[in-house]
Amino acid sequence: MVFSICNEKGGSGKTTFAINLATKLNEQGKCLVIDLDPQKSISAFLSFREEKKMPFDFKNSHSGELQELIKQAKKSYQNIVIDTGGRDSTEMRGAMIYSDICIIPTIPNGLDVVVLSKMLDYLKEAEKINRNLKGVVAIIKATTNPFLQYKIGEFQDFIKSKNENDFFLLKNIIFEREALKEAILQGKGIVEAGIKNSKRAKEDFLKVFKELMEVTNE
Repeated sequence: MVFSICNEKGGSGKTTFAINLATKLNEQGKCLVIDLDPQKSISAFLSFREEKKMPFDFKNSHSGELQELIKQAKKSYQNIVIDTGGRDSTEMRGAMIYSDICIIPTIPNGLDVVVLSKMLDYLKEAEKINRNLKGVVAIIKATTNPFLQYKIGEFQDFIKSKNENDFFLLKNIIFEREALKEAILQGKGIVEAGIKNSKRAKEDFLKVFKELMEVTNE
C-alpha cells in the first residue's frame, strides 16, 4: 500500500504524521519512507536516534524518479509512505497520483480552512487520474483545552460539508501533546518505548491508525 501525506501548508504536521504512520506500519511488515520534502526533515529526525535499528527504511527522492522508485519498492516493501513538502509542487501532485491513500493532515483552526479547501480540490484532480485513490482527512495538533473543544466540532462540521464522497474524514483525532514532540527529538515514533508521559499521545495515534486501516481496507 502506498500512502502519501500531503498539505501545502507548512507546519501542518505532515512529517510527524508520516514518521508515526511508518513506524507503526513497519511493525506489521517492511515499510519504506520516501522523503520528497526539500527540507529533508526525515533525515534530521533519524539523526536524533540513538538506537542502531531504524524504525523504517528511508530514501530521499524527487518527482522525476518517484514512479519508478515506487514500482521497484513494491517488490520489497509491504507499505510505502511518501512525505511531501509544505507547498504546492510537482512532487506533491505526483505523490497523490501514485498513491493508494492520500492523507491530508489538518489543524482545526480558521487559518487552515482555506488551505484545506484547496487541498480537497487538488485531491479531486488527482482522483480523475488515479481512480483508485482514496483521500483521507485527519485532524491533528488539536487543542486539549476543554473550553475550546467546540472549535474542533465546528471544524469537523465544515469538513463534512465539503464531503461529496471524495474523501473520508477520520472521526478520531490526534491532540497536541508534548510527548509527540519529545518522541521526535529522540528520533522515535510515539508507539516506541522510552518516551515519558506518552500514554495519551500513543492512545490518540493508535485510534487514528486503527480507523485509517479500516478505511484503507474498505
